[in-house]
Amino acid sequence: MAYLFTIYRQKDINLNGSVLNRNSVRGIIFSQGRLLMIKSRKYGEFKFPGGGIMEAESPFEAMYREILEETGYTIKPDVKVFGSTLEYAKDFEGLYDVFRQESTFYFCEIEPEQYPLHLDDYEQEYGYEPQFIAIEDAIENNEAVPSDDMIPWKERDTMILKLLKESKTDAD
Repeated sequence: MAYLFTIYRQKDINLNGSVLNRNSVRGIIFSQGRLLMIKSRKYGEFKFPGGGIMEAESPFEAMYREILEETGYTIKPDVKVFGSTLEYAKDFEGLYDVFRQESTFYFCEIEPEQYPLHLDDYEQEYGYEPQFIAIEDAIENNEAVPSDDMIPWKERDTMILKLLKESKTDAD
């Protein structure tokens, strides 16, 4: 699997200290030339649907669950890996020196029927709603949204959007 990039959220992270590891999955879902993404009404950014892998859960099971919860769509079983990213940050709870997150992005296809969303409390607070959007529009939108520690994924997902745009351009 290809590693796409690494992000260090702060400059003074103690990489030799104690580490909290989180593995997550993210869906790249195209439908009729547009991407299915999650938009936050609170901050305005677009993010890829997905989330953390729970104990005893396979990556596909986690992605199926997260995409269904956040978008209302079920994914088909045939998925293809795009690549993984690494992010390092200070643990905001202060229990560890480092929060390390590996996100693996997968190309997925969805079934046509949409079900009700099942959002976590913070996802409801952020006003998450699924939207289909052109890559260029999502990039432009995210670049206009100010950086904020409360939406650390904005940088990662904008970088993924740019890689997708480049690979789409290369394929044309």
